[in-house]
Amino acid sequence: MGVATIIQVPDKPNSVVVGDLNAYKVEYLDTAITIKPLSGRAKSNLYIYTDYRRFNVQLQTGTETTADYVVYLENPKADTPKSTLSQKSSDLKWTKTFQFMMNGELRMQVTRLGQDSHGLCFIEFILKSDQSEALDPAWFWLTQKYQSKPIQRLVLSSLNIAKSTPVNGTIEILRSDISEDEPLRIELRKKRISSLTIQGVKRWK
Repeated sequence: MGVATIIQVPDKPNSVVVGDLNAYKVEYLDTAITIKPLSGRAKSNLYIYTDYRRFNVQLQTGTETTADYVVYLENPKADTPKSTLSQKSSDLKWTKTFQFMMNGELRMQVTRLGQDSHGLCFIEFILKSDQSEALDPAWFWLTQKYQSKPIQRLVLSSLNIAKSTPVNGTIEILRSDISEDEPLRIELRKKRISSLTIQGVKRWK
């Protein structure tokens, strides 16, 4: 507790997924991310996605004397077969998009839609606001044909937003929880409900 770890990656991270959002705080730092435990016995897994590959990290708290202050993740060695590199880089496929909605001063812009070969789908977005406020994860809902769908993971780079500090976020969904043909509706449920609709997963190519 009280120690932040910097994880440096070879390529700029574009999204992260942490298994237990109540155990660790995650923030972006250019070509790195910072991890800070929120409890003394925190333990979780972490996925770091870049444009070319995915890194899998195991997180566990310990004593301050054994803490890792900086961790460097390396690219596969040069002698790795090209087929292996190609397979890793193509595991997560992204589709660029541009959709947004407003809810009061809060603007949500969906920038990319992703899916991998393990049955996971990702919605990447940016939150902006002209005023400072605390973000509540309970605002975020996913529906399909007017029925709520489970959000497997919600990752926010910060729970506080201001005009000069936009927040990056990712919604993770299990493909088995949704219909791949039907459009998905993302809702922000604050004092009022705002929504935007994105196409079905089968069209995320």
